[in-house]
Amino acid sequence: MEIPIKDIVPNRDQPRLVMREEALAELAESIREQGVLEPVIVTRRNSEYELICGERRVRAAALAGLEKIPAVIKEVADEKLLELALVENIQREDLNALEEAEAYLKLMESRNLTQEEVAKRVGKNRASVANTLRLLKLPKEVQELVVNQVITAGHARALVSLLIPEHQRVLAQRIVKENLSVRQAEEIVQQMLTGKRRAKRARLQNSFVADLENKLQMRLGTKVRVFNNKKNQGRIEIRYFSLDDLDRILEVLQVQPS
Repeated sequence: MEIPIKDIVPNRDQPRLVMREEALAELAESIREQGVLEPVIVTRRNSEYELICGERRVRAAALAGLEKIPAVIKEVADEKLLELALVENIQREDLNALEEAEAYLKLMESRNLTQEEVAKRVGKNRASVANTLRLLKLPKEVQELVVNQVITAGHARALVSLLIPEHQRVLAQRIVKENLSVRQAEEIVQQMLTGKRRAKRARLQNSFVADLENKLQMRLGTKVRVFNNKKNQGRIEIRYFSLDDLDRILEVLQVQPS
């Protein structure tokens, strides 16, 4: 049915956190030309209607000058509101990865659910829910890159495998600066993890060398090996994976090639 936009109130558990003004303006222009092609979903709350799904469409319709909007009205208990809103948004692929993770966490905490139970309710497998939740462990500045669509969820999932926040920040900066693909980011993560495993073995033999390798890898954002012999002589090996990567390392070292 058509309901007045002024009678619609936002979903108190809205899982969608980010709405780009430019995208809203584009949707408003489309609504002026074509109208609202898909109804929003609401539930009745006394004299008002609380949104379950469709806040972007409501805001864009208001921006386009509409007074009413087509809506499907569902009877939903308060405790089911977040769950239904989350499912509706996931099915429409309306959420970014961080919004989805925040919604999963809120659902787990508010309903005392396990990851397995959340997965069943939203139609996902447990591994998918677990991997999405892991994104909340990333540093806030890296999370913002995902929210602002500077890097993809695939990039973020690769970064989660690095356990040190500074490593995650450094690689995120490389992804942006060098426009790395998800596959390239995954390969760099794997190389860094391999280096860490070797450093762990070296630590048993020489904790100084292992600590030095870790500090150099953190500083340079790439795989570094320190080779030391019994005479306290050796070499430092710095890996690079492209000419752009080499330029980046030289810039960090403040070395200007002739």
